[in-house]
Amino acid sequence: MQRAPLFCGWMSVAMFSSLGLPGLNGFVGEFLIFKGSFALAASFTAVAVFGLLFTAVVFMRTMQSLFSGPLAETGVVFFDLKSNEKWIVIPVSLLMFAIGIAPQFLFSMFNSTVVQMARLFA
Repeated sequence: MQRAPLFCGWMSVAMFSSLGLPGLNGFVGEFLIFKGSFALAASFTAVAVFGLLFTAVVFMRTMQSLFSGPLAETGVVFFDLKSNEKWIVIPVSLLMFAIGIAPQFLFSMFNSTVVQMARLFA
């Protein structure tokens, strides 16, 4: 965290998004999957929740091993995000939050296609 605070912060947001933290894009998908699968197979959905907890533990251990602890004096210099990398990370992060907070704009784009596919498979 001391050598690359911006990279550490963005990596944390990306991991929490993948985990399904509320307010980020992963939460919307996981919520819809759990909501839809619970009605069909509640026991399998309960097992999947344990998988979610296991993933949280793995992510936390990964963050701890990557970004915490003493600085290794190996002579390797690790730079933080450069300006051109920031111009890529910022829009992606904003999109993660936008989808997590107000996913309706994304649903409205795909709604007609999903309805057609549901008719096709029904």
